[in-house]
Amino acid sequence: MKLSSNSRRRRSAGFTLVEAYITTIILVGVVLTLTASQIFALKIYQLAATKLSATAGARKAMNFMRDQIRESSWVDIGIYNSTNNTFSLIGTGNPQIGNAMAVYGSNPNNANTPTLATVFYMNPLASNLCSITMSNNTVLTASLATNIIIYITNYYVFDAEDAFTNILTTSQNDRVVHIKVQFAEWEYPLAGVGGQNAMYDYYQLQTRATRRIMDY
Repeated sequence: MKLSSNSRRRRSAGFTLVEAYITTIILVGVVLTLTASQIFALKIYQLAATKLSATAGARKAMNFMRDQIRESSWVDIGIYNSTNNTFSLIGTGNPQIGNAMAVYGSNPNNANTPTLATVFYMNPLASNLCSITMSNNTVLTASLATNIIIYITNYYVFDAEDAFTNILTTSQNDRVVHIKVQFAEWEYPLAGVGGQNAMYDYYQLQTRATRRIMDY
């Protein structure tokens, strides 16, 4: 049995040199596209991880202060003087905006209860947010200032608002405490690069909270 010339040509047919070149170019293009996509995704991941790492401590501190407000019996907004370690209330009639917040476990307006308070304040000398424990406006000797957030750029961190975010001028019972922190962090904290010549990114975090106990 003899095969026709057409059958022999079909069996011996294959890719021409031009077709091989085109196939190779397409394959290389697909590989390069996939590689570029992977590199881009890796850069996005590193950028997000860097920002999350830079703000992790600040977000943890904000959550802690928010929980302290919710669990407190009273909250005062005022000015803390880190030179003589005194906390002063904002007077009635003035906007309730200050660099410090005193969180009480019991009603400070009741003379029969101790006025033990945790005071969170922005220290302009060190550009950080600290917390201390005070009793009757005196810093306890056993209490040490604890750094919560560092490299803060705004002095007025705390204010008291109503339900419509208007700044209050009185110390009313159902006010909302607004915390806003603007701070700088290393641009690449995951790499551990810092120091005098380091590059910084600037962030702003804010939260609002009110007391859950409204009994006086």
